[in-house]
Amino acid sequence: MSASPSEPADSVPRYPRWSDRLIRQLDAFAAHRSEAGTVPALLLVRQDGGDTRAPAFVIREYKHRLSRDRGSPRFQVPHAVVDDAELTGGFLAAVDRVALRFQLTMPSGRLRLPTFHTCRTVLDTESGSGDVQARQQPLVEELYAALLTRRQTLRAGARVADFLGRHFLTGWLQGLVAALIVGFPKLCYRFHLRHWGLRWVADESGTASFLDAALGFCQDGDADAEDPRVRRILLRALLTDLRRATRGRTWLSHLWARRRWSFVVLVPEIDDVDGPGRAFLDAFEELAGDQSSRPLLVLAGCAGTPPDYAAPPVAEPDRPNGVADMVFTFLKEGSAEPVRLITLPAEDDTEGTAQKKIGAHPGVSARRDRFLDWLRPATLPVLATATAGIVLAPHYLWPATPAARPAPPSCVTVGTGERVGVTDGTQCDLAVPGEPGKELRDLERQVAAENAGVPDGRYRTLVFLAPLSLQKGVYDDPPIGLQILRGAIAQQHRLNHEVRQNKMPIRLLIANTGQYFQYGSHRSGAAKAPDVTKMIIDRQRRDHIAAVIGITQSRPESLNAVRELDQAGIPVIANGVTGSNMVGPDSPQRYFQISAPNARVAPVLADFVGHSPAVRRLTSDTPHAVVVYDPTDSYFSTDLKSLFVAAYRGHGGVDEITYSEKPGATTPDNIATDICNRVAATHGIVVYLGRSGVLPSLLNAMQNAGGQCQPPQGTTIPLIAESAPIDFQLHPVRTAHAYPYMTLLYETANAPTHSRDPYAQFTRDFATVFGHRSADADAAGGFDTAGIVTKVVENLLPASRDVQPNDIYLWLTAHGVAQYPGASGVLRLDGKDKYPPDKAVFIREIAQPDGTTATLLSCGILPNRQNPADWGTPPDTFPCPRDGAAAPSG
Repeated sequence: MSASPSEPADSVPRYPRWSDRLIRQLDAFAAHRSEAGTVPALLLVRQDGGDTRAPAFVIREYKHRLSRDRGSPRFQVPHAVVDDAELTGGFLAAVDRVALRFQLTMPSGRLRLPTFHTCRTVLDTESGSGDVQARQQPLVEELYAALLTRRQTLRAGARVADFLGRHFLTGWLQGLVAALIVGFPKLCYRFHLRHWGLRWVADESGTASFLDAALGFCQDGDADAEDPRVRRILLRALLTDLRRATRGRTWLSHLWARRRWSFVVLVPEIDDVDGPGRAFLDAFEELAGDQSSRPLLVLAGCAGTPPDYAAPPVAEPDRPNGVADMVFTFLKEGSAEPVRLITLPAEDDTEGTAQKKIGAHPGVSARRDRFLDWLRPATLPVLATATAGIVLAPHYLWPATPAARPAPPSCVTVGTGERVGVTDGTQCDLAVPGEPGKELRDLERQVAAENAGVPDGRYRTLVFLAPLSLQKGVYDDPPIGLQILRGAIAQQHRLNHEVRQNKMPIRLLIANTGQYFQYGSHRSGAAKAPDVTKMIIDRQRRDHIAAVIGITQSRPESLNAVRELDQAGIPVIANGVTGSNMVGPDSPQRYFQISAPNARVAPVLADFVGHSPAVRRLTSDTPHAVVVYDPTDSYFSTDLKSLFVAAYRGHGGVDEITYSEKPGATTPDNIATDICNRVAATHGIVVYLGRSGVLPSLLNAMQNAGGQCQPPQGTTIPLIAESAPIDFQLHPVRTAHAYPYMTLLYETANAPTHSRDPYAQFTRDFATVFGHRSADADAAGGFDTAGIVTKVVENLLPASRDVQPNDIYLWLTAHGVAQYPGASGVLRLDGKDKYPPDKAVFIREIAQPDGTTATLLSCGILPNRQNPADWGTPPDTFPCPRDGAAAPSG
């Protein structure tokens, strides 16, 4: 490999392309220890044509992510750097540096390395002369002296004996005290080393005991410090101590919450074959082949030819997530090869995008020490028992009525009156009491009945995560998540009752985040608030969770929830989500959605409003758009408004009117008159770009406002909405009669045209479960998300009977789902496309006065797999906007 000719020899190397995605996987491992038994060392090299200094640059820069937190001297993760430019002395200097730096960079607490220091002390100690025990005696003395420096209790005992011997009144006690607190422990320590302690060192050396083995690698022994056997012993001793430091703890241990991270060794260069960096990696390769390396990650860099033992995996560096996916698999699931070769793309990130993302992406963090951490764990059972007696005794003496009993821990009642959490339909109830909770309660019973038919053996679970309830006194339109959940239940019923090859039964869990996704993820300002995503992650293994579906809303809270799931390795297939941030460059890797984003929907809306004969009949030849949006809803409403206005400027004028989705100063009642006056003055159209749940409140406010909101007989106010309430779509006649002054148009993801449309089959499957309740495009989306995950699972079954969440993600990125005949349209998802490109978009009209519906625009890949070039009816036809292309103006 040679340096890139475009890079001056003295310039600072740039980050390789997509290196920020690799950094995210390293952060995830460093912050949350892997469950794999054998974590391979990662050796970074550069593709031919790239700057070969880049691996060392990336590794040295990564040190800063482990070192400091916003200028604080507190370390984030215990780590060490083995740099040939700073060290001489081969492996021994390297391993000494690693052990010392691990102890110095502890985020909290104290790292003990008794096994390592015991073996290391032997290297610096000379043996005695005479028989075996006489030769071992100096070793025992030196090892016990080193033990005294590490154990305060033993050291204190020796000081007490020495103190007593200095006074003639207590001198007679010295012999007794010395025998009890000095001699006896020393005798036990020698017995321990000869018979029990460090048996694996004896096995490595082929001797009977540790002391026998120590004679072979002490200072005057047969093996020097660079002997492969000695390297193996020292590194294995270090790993033994690290495993003890990170082993599983009970809830009684004060160390439990501070031992989630791993230990990281950074080796920027291994090109010097006699250098300490290469020596350390060689020793790791020899040892890790047959020993667990779980708590340790070795990240090395190579500018020249990598060593033969570095196994080159099959990777696609040119694919955006190729390197990151591969690294995730090795760190999460382990590897049969102790050293894996990771090839970075040759192309540099010349625009600085990777560096910005790395700087913006939160790093790893360790919890600070707290005073209560140091209470003796033995006192906790007493406190727990006393607390349980105080809390539970009144319940046995005065049993509570059924209505007064709190929900189980997985269903938590919060301050808004909602119940949030996770349930399989029987474990607890997420629905609020009374009529407001009836729809969700019925769906819980339906899920419980479907899950009851799943056998106890092989199955996979999908979690439907979405806001499924409303806060009291906000607005009454039911959450769209309820209808999407119905679609998922209909798909579960079809899949579990259908006969097919490689069938995998599906269970469903319902997860309610509360309105506005308020309790969907961790909130730094409310550490004790419920975190529904964490509840899902905690149940991942027990419930065989394959993926999370739903989401349904673009919000910062929903994106944070997806990030938590991504860090846990759980893929997400969302529906009803359109915000640009959800599928942007910083979107979590394991996130996909089957709904079109705002960047696709906005140009279609703009083109339709600007060209549609139906709109012009109601407005003018150059329709004026009165845009209603919520400036506080940045992920959905404001994003959609900005994209729509940018696309519509070439068609006509725009007025912007703001309101607040949440109760506040700017509500639908405040703006109704202003909207009607502007529409009348400009002869324009209302372009509603807010949440569908608030639209009925706005229309009711306009109906009650009078004035220009009551147009002359035979005329109406036109309004087009990106998202219409479920009841509007299911009951168009009732909607037309309820708002006779309004002609409503709305964008949707499906408008079936013939009986062979997959939507037609979906409606039959939906009716099988929900009877006469009408299906719609939202339910079709829930139907498809469950179907896509199951299709991927069953594609994987021939190769593995134990399909894991990461297997699903890797299949989607490597193979993808193409031409999937979904009820919500023809779908394609893969590593390049987080949402189906050219997703079908339809605009429908609810006409006055009879409420008849008509599809006025059909663009994108339609159910017949055709991608029409035009929309409209001849002679009034117009080009369909394509993904990535702006709508034509004029």
